[in-house]
Amino acid sequence: MAEPTNRSDRPKRDSNKGPRKTGSGSKAPYKGGSGFKGKPGGKPDNKGSGYKGKSGDARGGSKGGGRPSGSRDGGRRDDNRGGRDGGKPAARAWPRPTREKLTNAQAARKAAAMAVSDVLGRGFRLEGSLAKNPALEGLDARDRGFARAIAATTLRRLGQIDAVLAPLIQRPPPGRVQAYLQTATAQMVFMDVAPHAAVGDTVNLIKADSKSEPFAGLANAVLRKVAEIGKAEAAKVPPTQNIPGWLRSEWMRLYGKPTVRRMALMLSMSPPLDISVKKDPEAWAKTLGGQIIGETTVRLDSIGNVTALEGFQDGAWWVQDMAAALPARILEQASEGLSGKRVADLCAAPGGKSMQLCAMGAEVTAIDVSEARTLRLTQNLERTGSKATVITSDLNDYEPEVLFDAVLLDAPCSATGTFRRRPDVLYNRRERDITPLTRLQDTLLKRAAKCVAPGGVLLYAVCSLQEREGAARVNKFRKAMPEFGLVKLTQIPGLDLPDGRLDDGMLRILPPDAPDGRGVDGFFIAVLKRTE
Repeated sequence: MAEPTNRSDRPKRDSNKGPRKTGSGSKAPYKGGSGFKGKPGGKPDNKGSGYKGKSGDARGGSKGGGRPSGSRDGGRRDDNRGGRDGGKPAARAWPRPTREKLTNAQAARKAAAMAVSDVLGRGFRLEGSLAKNPALEGLDARDRGFARAIAATTLRRLGQIDAVLAPLIQRPPPGRVQAYLQTATAQMVFMDVAPHAAVGDTVNLIKADSKSEPFAGLANAVLRKVAEIGKAEAAKVPPTQNIPGWLRSEWMRLYGKPTVRRMALMLSMSPPLDISVKKDPEAWAKTLGGQIIGETTVRLDSIGNVTALEGFQDGAWWVQDMAAALPARILEQASEGLSGKRVADLCAAPGGKSMQLCAMGAEVTAIDVSEARTLRLTQNLERTGSKATVITSDLNDYEPEVLFDAVLLDAPCSATGTFRRRPDVLYNRRERDITPLTRLQDTLLKRAAKCVAPGGVLLYAVCSLQEREGAARVNKFRKAMPEFGLVKLTQIPGLDLPDGRLDDGMLRILPPDAPDGRGVDGFFIAVLKRTE
């Protein structure tokens, strides 16, 4: 999702910052019992993390934490601006950890619970919360990866986790305690963490917090029961329950139950890493141990430290989901080549599409409203040796000296199509967020159209699965500006799309569409041409 180019048109933030209440908020401790409905077992101990798996979601962080350029989920979405936009939490209620009193495993577990609480209770972004998390200070990459894996797994499996916990608790504890219960359940049920480690560390962390300490007995009893029955109970819950109800209902109406079931499976898996290469994808696939999907995308299984991979520092490639690479490719096809043509990339930061357009030989002008993001865009262009004119401007104030042959508008949107890599987007978006975004999209489409020369091409794209942000916006635009007509699209290379997904000049890509079965970002793309 691009950042709004008109600050006055930014969607208003919801004062209710989370779609899910993670706790009752009561400050009174439980009296006369733990509130646990099962039978407690033996005494837990504390012998390390107990985690034998891979920290599969540890991918190098975000803008605030170090994820490299070109990634739709690692750049502008994860910069640390506070509030619903993620990043630095304001006046965190969690106590700052005393490093001498926490093991590395405990610090990672604490950070994961804090991040989940931030996402569910305050609408923060997962990467933003982790990037500024004091519990992670001084930890190495492995422990940071463990924290992220716990938090991401919790958000990917939250429907099943809550279904396991609900029968075991008479009334919800405060949000921070609930987050501890959710993250500990994620470890035992879905990450194969040794129960004694998950339970022991979690209970000790709750005891160490004066506000949560009264709930330590409850947590001990509940989590010991989860260790006994959690996997069996979670298996009874369909994975579609991990998608919040308002999204699940709309997606089933739009795409059908079988497709949503496949989307839920995509959510449950840690995604691979996609990179776009400037040239010779076959050689880079061999060098990096990946496989080619689409035209110039190389997909890697192992993520780790992206910046340490061969070719990154030399600017041979950048991180970019396969679906996110398609708008520039489709614009090139619709324009019958872009070499030597003047092309504008609007809402351009962090620059994945600008770098693609430069590699195609276009004379690129990249525009974004944020000085910080245009700085990052400039750095990415320099790393890859890409030459472009970079402009920091509100699009409403921008008037090109010469109109462009082609314009690419990757508009601000709800970003619900990115849930594979950003499970937090399922919980920091609400249905009422869509309307202000559609107003902004309408405004930006009209402004983008004014930049297109007669006979030129305008491409509109959003990484949203919501109907109102896709075809509805294009149809409204065409009524207001009849000089633009849809350009008929052919089958997209690398994707075997079913009938009905190419509608004249509009394309819908769904997460299960990847040829290797491991998913892509959901996208809507439309191509329009201005009459001569």
